[in-house]
Amino acid sequence: MLKKLLLASCLFVSINIQAQNADVRIGQLINESNWFELEHELKATPANSISPFLRQLATAMTHHYFNRPDSACTVLADLLNNHQQELGDRTMSMVVLLSTNLTRIGHYNDAAGLLQNIYDQLAAMGTDSTLTEPYKAQAQQYRALAACDPLYQPLYKSDEYRIPMVIGDKDGQRSIEMNGSINGKEGRFLFDTGAGGNLITPKLARAYGLRSLDTDITVGGIGGMKQGGYAIADTLRIGGLTWLNVPFAVIDTQTGHEEADKYNEKFQLPPVIGLPVMLCMQEIQLDFAHREIIIPAIPTPNPLGKSNLIRTDTEGLQLKTPDETGNHVYFHFDTGCYYTYMQPTWYNRHKKEVDSAGVPDSLRMAGIGGVSITRTYKLPYMKIRIGNGTAMIDSVNVNTGIDLHSGQVKTTSFSDGAEDGVLGLNALEKFSKVIINLKDMYMEAIPFTEKQ
Repeated sequence: MLKKLLLASCLFVSINIQAQNADVRIGQLINESNWFELEHELKATPANSISPFLRQLATAMTHHYFNRPDSACTVLADLLNNHQQELGDRTMSMVVLLSTNLTRIGHYNDAAGLLQNIYDQLAAMGTDSTLTEPYKAQAQQYRALAACDPLYQPLYKSDEYRIPMVIGDKDGQRSIEMNGSINGKEGRFLFDTGAGGNLITPKLARAYGLRSLDTDITVGGIGGMKQGGYAIADTLRIGGLTWLNVPFAVIDTQTGHEEADKYNEKFQLPPVIGLPVMLCMQEIQLDFAHREIIIPAIPTPNPLGKSNLIRTDTEGLQLKTPDETGNHVYFHFDTGCYYTYMQPTWYNRHKKEVDSAGVPDSLRMAGIGGVSITRTYKLPYMKIRIGNGTAMIDSVNVNTGIDLHSGQVKTTSFSDGAEDGVLGLNALEKFSKVIINLKDMYMEAIPFTEKQ
């Protein structure tokens, strides 16, 4: 009997230690914002080995970043209703996260109500207006969009669609473009995975007859933040796909930099089709061999067995992939950028090898908010892996982040130092086909065959 009691006691201690260790691992991954590893840890660890609160918190975070907004809303509501004491200082960020996921499923009024409530509470406490105004402004934006519901209403049947892929070339900067129409007016649009929303200039918004909304927005870009507004396209058509009530951010893309603005005037930015439209499609296959964009009727089952793609806090896409040494590299995935390049985060880890093998150069980027010119090194080649596909690209810039004129380190609003590089179109063109699956959050690349 004593042996049985001792064995049971040891077993209880062992389970208790295992649970404590699981909690420590889960908590550490959340604090590190390591969402890929957190997703793996949740799947690999028995549910009863994690405390109920941490399991719910980890589940909420993974569902948010791996684009499962319906379930994220359910879990976040449970956390706020039943675990507010354990959340402590995290409570407000969970409310904001819930509002974000509510907008992802089209519940804009509910999201606005949550943010208005945060604003009212902070204002009543006498909090500085610079901290409270963003909540009020976001609530106003959501209310304006709610008045146009339902947004992105599809007018097409579930089927396979094939859209001709046009490779635009503007002074050596290639891009993926598609023919379509806005409000019945034909045009050519830019396919941009780096755009968290659809974008159009004021001039084109007027030309296409978009309906302006009474709300201001702030959009981040290469040079910083830029003010603009929202407008609604009554119809957007791309190939055989048509949607009603499609929002566009209306932004003046003038940078204030004479040379960059002359370039913009010469090569006018077409309407930008960003991530929200792609999410409606669920899966996009970029078929470079046949110059087609394929939208399958049924999304392709994930051949990787796990996700290698997340939605970021800036509404972008981040790809996780191993490098040649097996270490993980995190790319901001941006088809609106032609050249693949590495960021200061990666440079600081590989400084010695880059300084010796790279050729000094500079990187000039112009976009929303201004122009950035930084010191770089040019590497002769780099092997890039996307899913199971591997390709070699040459002449890769490594951005040191140091401004060429001031010598100060610069950051951009879409990359806060969490990503190692920007995966551009020149890497994708090395493959026959690239699959972007936003249902199961993965990217797969299929190499060219010898016949192709």
